[in-house]
Amino acid sequence: MTAATTIRTGQVTGPPAIDVRGLTKRYGRRTVVQNLDITVPAGVVAGFVGPNGAGKTTTLRMLLGLVRPTAGDGTVLGEPLRAPEDFLPRCGALIEGPALYPGLSGRRNLHSLAVLAGQDPAIADDVLDQVGLAGRADDAYRTYSLGMKQRLGIGAALLSDPDLLVLDEPTNGLDPAGIRQMRDLVRSLAEAPPGERHRARTVLVSSHLLAEIEQICDWLIVLEKGRLAYQGPTASFMASSGSRVELRPESPDALGMLADLVAGLGLPCERAGDRVLVEIRPATGTDPAGDARPAPEPALAAVNRAAHANGITLVEMTWRQASLEDRYRDLVEVTAGGAQ
Repeated sequence: MTAATTIRTGQVTGPPAIDVRGLTKRYGRRTVVQNLDITVPAGVVAGFVGPNGAGKTTTLRMLLGLVRPTAGDGTVLGEPLRAPEDFLPRCGALIEGPALYPGLSGRRNLHSLAVLAGQDPAIADDVLDQVGLAGRADDAYRTYSLGMKQRLGIGAALLSDPDLLVLDEPTNGLDPAGIRQMRDLVRSLAEAPPGERHRARTVLVSSHLLAEIEQICDWLIVLEKGRLAYQGPTASFMASSGSRVELRPESPDALGMLADLVAGLGLPCERAGDRVLVEIRPATGTDPAGDARPAPEPALAAVNRAAHANGITLVEMTWRQASLEDRYRDLVEVTAGGAQ
């Protein structure tokens, strides 16, 4: 499954779901989040990525009115960021794991939350079905697996039928099967009900599992050391990533010469074991600095010709489209280099 390529903003009208400027949070002398300008169009699934400690959870807490920003302003669902009482009724969130009653069943937990919020408790049954827990609705919460607990936490966030759903690391601690179930659930939650395409839900999900973000998100926000490194369509981010080719010569003794030949063609490369790894930029033919680079197909042909002309037999040439993780690593390296 490749990254989503369609931004679904055409389904909805009105202001962005999130539009903030200069968002900053300091604790004493330590700056956790610095001068963030974030825009999330309504109706998208937005991935919020960055390493642990990048400031993702702090940012989400500021967007939900749980932490007061040191500086910055903007809107959430068209309402002022500093008046969370105006937009929180239309938001649902799961931040740092659910906190529910271990001795109560899944159904009773959601019933209780609905009553406390002044909602019809009958909606709990619809939500349990939506998150795939209808078959375990009457079992005690303490008997649930971690993945089931996470899904029930999302169910609690859905009780108000929110226009904005915020999920902080929903796959933390899950096994591969649980991650797959969570991925499918997030996809389904972003779809508007039949006949209600005008109010497609916006989902903002933070994660450090980039392979999952690549599969479910059509909008991307990248945070690095509390600063914004990228925001925009996931497809645009991936389009600038190019591809990588692994070259394996018949003789390991030829690795050094092969690497020199590739570098002489203007292609970044490195030796890795018995191979030379070659980075090929997109077909625009330029790198981010504007330097000329061969387009992918001519570049591969040029490598093959140069190797043959110098007596090097290539026994393997493996092409791989760069992943979100590859592109993210490149971006972080560039950002780190610029900060030096």
